[in-house]
Amino acid sequence: MQFLEQIRLRFHRSFLKKELSAQKPQRGSMYLDNATSIGILFDGTEPAEREIVLDYAEQLKKAGKKVKLLAFFDNKLKGESFAFPAFNRQQVDWALRPNSREALEFIDQPFDLLLNLTKNTIIPLDYLAARSKARFRVGPFTDQTFCYDLMIEGAGKPDLKTYLQQVIFYMKKMRPNHEATAV
Repeated sequence: MQFLEQIRLRFHRSFLKKELSAQKPQRGSMYLDNATSIGILFDGTEPAEREIVLDYAEQLKKAGKKVKLLAFFDNKLKGESFAFPAFNRQQVDWALRPNSREALEFIDQPFDLLLNLTKNTIIPLDYLAARSKARFRVGPFTDQTFCYDLMIEGAGKPDLKTYLQQVIFYMKKMRPNHEATAV
């Protein structure tokens, strides 16, 4: 079984590398308060973690941000009964690429900021982050450095609430204090 997973990962990386070479989105740093549109990827499998993400998304909306959510369910649970778009492992192809309508629409959104609010690497979500047209992408630490512009590694095994606090902390620290000098 592990041999088959390695083959799937190899195909995944090969397809992703080819797809990324064809796209050149404009990237740049982004301060959390300056972002007007924010895309949030998250693992919706656990109800407690889902609530943490939904509460944070609501805080962002109250602050005047346009927020779009996309959840991944690592089971056969259908996302139709939720108030946000979702896909599950049945909507991921053999090469571990999401192929649901919701996921494909999410990739094409030109967000100011993309947040992957999962504390662990989830390959379909990393794929979406790598292919995203977002200006700045934040996610968990992964060996695939092309997926994110800022990766946050939790000390030990933090829970999602602690990870989210770290994301907010670092995103607020990215505030530009100086302007470029005219030459």
